[in-house]
Amino acid sequence: MATYQLGVAQCFRDLAPGLLRAAPCVLGSSAGSLVAAAVVCEMSPTVIRDEMLHFAKQMKAFALGPLNPSVSVFHWLERVVLKHLPADAHRLASGRLAVAMTRLTDGRCVVASEFGSKDDVAQALLGSCFVPGFCGMQPPSFRGVYYVDGGFTSFQPVLPTPTLTVSPFSGESDICPADGPCMWDLVVSGATLKGSMANSFRIMNALYPLSLETLEQAYHSGYVDATHFLLQNDLAPGLTIHKLSIDCNETKTRLQLDITDEDEDEMKAEEETTLTYLDTSCRQVGNWNGPERNTNRPRGEPSLQLDVVKNVPLHETFSYVSMFPAWILSYLLLPLMLMFHFVLQNRASMELVFLQALELLFKAWHSLRNLTFFVLSIFLSSLKRNLNGRVFPLIPFLQWMRRLTRYEVGPEVPRKLQ
Repeated sequence: MATYQLGVAQCFRDLAPGLLRAAPCVLGSSAGSLVAAAVVCEMSPTVIRDEMLHFAKQMKAFALGPLNPSVSVFHWLERVVLKHLPADAHRLASGRLAVAMTRLTDGRCVVASEFGSKDDVAQALLGSCFVPGFCGMQPPSFRGVYYVDGGFTSFQPVLPTPTLTVSPFSGESDICPADGPCMWDLVVSGATLKGSMANSFRIMNALYPLSLETLEQAYHSGYVDATHFLLQNDLAPGLTIHKLSIDCNETKTRLQLDITDEDEDEMKAEEETTLTYLDTSCRQVGNWNGPERNTNRPRGEPSLQLDVVKNVPLHETFSYVSMFPAWILSYLLLPLMLMFHFVLQNRASMELVFLQALELLFKAWHSLRNLTFFVLSIFLSSLKRNLNGRVFPLIPFLQWMRRLTRYEVGPEVPRKLQ
């Protein structure tokens, strides 16, 4: 659902560019770090949105979408980051971009704000967006240390000073989707979200987009919500209220991913040419093999194999029979010999694979531990907040109601025994 935040960034660029230029620091965690980098490094939010929509359309061709084992979300993300980051990204980001990451070994939150090269910025963004299992099992490293998704420890990083917060999920952020009242709250790494059905669908779409229209709708919803925020706080004096259409089918910014008629005609012509060539080749092969099979040997001539069998001497036949046990033994030992030869030839490679397997198990264990603590912290924090905010305040009221009921009924008079 980073498309929602991209819509907010695009709105600020169009209607209040001074706010973005005046911001001393832009913080981001998980997919929000990509949006923060787009703002600081002056990348186009619409271009990043189009990359996400294109990738989501490609995923529709697979059975499980981004969860398919043949799909590498991490490699796609790495390609997009390296493609769109400017060459001087480290100069633009140092001191102004803050990327929250979770250290793999101890699960602590680390915020990176100083970068020495473009590769440093890219590795920090990849580490902040890396969800174990969803993006793979090999987390990226930043300055020699492995990091995973920053949302595990800081879902919405803020500064001690007043900070404008943006979230694609309905909650207590300054700019977020406006849902109706909800009975329960969901606390995720310090950020409070509404435990509503709409937020549940947003969380599902964040990991597994159900349709392209949902992602485009989130982009335009972010643009509209940011516009309302600017109007309510008088941050865009020249802006007037207009009826904003959020229908994805009527917007001019919708990504054109369909193939044109000319491209379809060219593809059909290439396929017909290929089929014609293959058909001609097969016919030529068939015509060449046929006459040769029929003309090389006369009809009455016996086969060469039968002549050889007829002319074998008797003593050679007995020698072949005596060698039969040795042949059987050689065939039985052949797999062992091949295995021994393979081990000798690939001893160094097998040692490297063994060490890599141990390292992979080590990383998988820490990733699973961080994910478990993340889910457990959500459950405990949400339970504590809902009990303190909704259940415990009712206890004095219930006690007062109980005392009031007793006062109205009056004290019970004990009956005398006759």
